[in-house]
Parts: sequence; C-alpha cells; structure tokens
Amino acid sequence: MNPKEFIKNRLNELRNIFPELSFKYKYNPNTSTHIVDVRPLDCYQKNQDYIKYEAEFGFEFDNIFYPETILFVSEDSLTQISNPEFVFNASQFSEDLQKPMPIARICNILEDNHFEFEQLFALAA
Repeated sequence: MNPKEFIKNRLNELRNIFPELSFKYKYNPNTSTHIVDVRPLDCYQKNQDYIKYEAEFGFEFDNIFYPETILFVSEDSLTQISNPEFVFNASQFSEDLQKPMPIARICNILEDNHFEFEQLFALAA
C-alpha cells in the first residue's frame, strides 16, 4: 500500500467514527509532506477521542512511510490546501442524508463505502 492509499483508508475510517468532521488531502512533493485539513476547528482542537486517533494515525504513518511526513492542519493554520486531491465532506454528506433518497442511491452509497448488504424489499398492499 502506498502512502496516499494508507491515508485515504484511514480518513475513511475517521469519517465513519467522526461523521461531523470534513477532510481535504493534498501531497506536497517539494517537502514530501502529506497535508490533511481537518474541519471544523472546534472538533479538531477539543475532541479528545479525535486527538488521540490523529496522534496514533500520525505515529503509524511516520513509522511506515518515513522519510515522508503527514501534517494535520485546520482553518486557523498558515498551511492551507487549494485544489485538494480528495475530499471527505461531512456537511455535504449530512445534508444529503436529510433529503429523501431512492433505494438505488442508498445502495450506491453503501457500495462506495464497502458495506456488504442484501437488498430486501417489502411490498405494502
């Protein structure tokens, strides 16, 4: 597994554990740094469970992919991401969940997130 795949997998885990968070990712080849923007700032700074998970994530990444590094930033950071390579947008996902969705759309979401499921349909008379 390469560093980007590792990060994408871990961010997907984080999104499932902390659905209120959004993540943007970009790699800076000049500094060999993988940058992850985490929002909102309040959760990034005050959620102790997230802080612990991020520390473990960073430590594991450093041990596997040294000399490449990972840098976590948020909206108050001097480092900002423009043109992210990928985004996990919690607020968009939450807004989408508040709208009625056809069963086919729900199935696509589940498939995209690697959930195994069976389609069960009940007919109402």
